[in-house]
Amino acid sequence: MLLPVDDPFPPLDLSWLDPEPTACPSLSPVEQRRLRRKISNRESARRCRMRKQRHLGELRAESSRLRDQNRELASRVRTLAQQTLLLRRANDRLLAESSALRLRLAELRRLVLLRQLLTRGGFGCLGYEHELASLIA
Repeated sequence: MLLPVDDPFPPLDLSWLDPEPTACPSLSPVEQRRLRRKISNRESARRCRMRKQRHLGELRAESSRLRDQNRELASRVRTLAQQTLLLRRANDRLLAESSALRLRLAELRRLVLLRQLLTRGGFGCLGYEHELASLIA
């Protein structure tokens, strides 16, 4: 984005030329117009080069800023990837531990139920067959 900036380069010093080409009687009107146009074109080209240099400087500064930002973001991505890997490993470990604990809890529940059946007085009593079948399954 080009910001309005005062032109750091003053217009060319054209004092060596006659400011008004018509003051020189040896030049025809066509030559006078050509000379005025030539001077105008040179000044316009100079301003264009200055704008181009200013724009190129801005682009270089933006490119440098974007490269720095890219390096910073790449570093953050690497850090986040490492943290993600650590969290996935911890999550896998916790899932395996949860599964093992769930199996152990089911086993303990079966043992508690079996102990309760045994303390009630045997397997032959009516109504305990269903509970005994669930323990075997």
